[in-house]
Amino acid sequence: MANISVVEARRLGLLPQEDERAGRRSCVRDGHANRGQGLEQLIITQNHLYRNQGITVIHKVPTEWIPIRKGGAIVAAKVTQKAAVDFMGVYMGRPIAFDAKDCQQKWMRWDRLEEHQDSFLQKWDELGGIAFILAEFGQEIYVIPWREWNEGIRRWRLGGAASFKPGEVGRPVKGTDYLRTVNQLWNLEIA
Repeated sequence: MANISVVEARRLGLLPQEDERAGRRSCVRDGHANRGQGLEQLIITQNHLYRNQGITVIHKVPTEWIPIRKGGAIVAAKVTQKAAVDFMGVYMGRPIAFDAKDCQQKWMRWDRLEEHQDSFLQKWDELGGIAFILAEFGQEIYVIPWREWNEGIRRWRLGGAASFKPGEVGRPVKGTDYLRTVNQLWNLEIA
């Protein structure tokens, strides 16, 4: 499968550059609304590579926006309906759905998903679909199966840890080829 490294993706402008002065990624300055845009663009690019190779069809689920006008000009926009998850498609004959989460810290909270996303991924998994969270920590990307994420939420609600660090859950992705990791986690074989 086609694959580019996270470093190469940053060089090509698909991901934000590291901000050496602040020790954080430059997308932090863009505000909450743009958080994760670099990761999503990287996934979109990787999905184009997969589709061009005939491996899968996975698309970004658009968020519905309504324009806010002032004197006829569009001055802002607001969300009318949030997407269930960021990406959906079909892979090896199975439905696949996942949400992309970008993290500027060295840990991620279990409550990063909204309730409607939790419910959607739970039902998707129950019906036999491939459901996961694709989490980025700096230059590391992890596939975290929904069942692992859900178990972390359950433990947290019972008084356990409210967050996790890279490597504590899920499996790391080599470069940007997240489907290779999906194959390993779901025991899928490429025809």
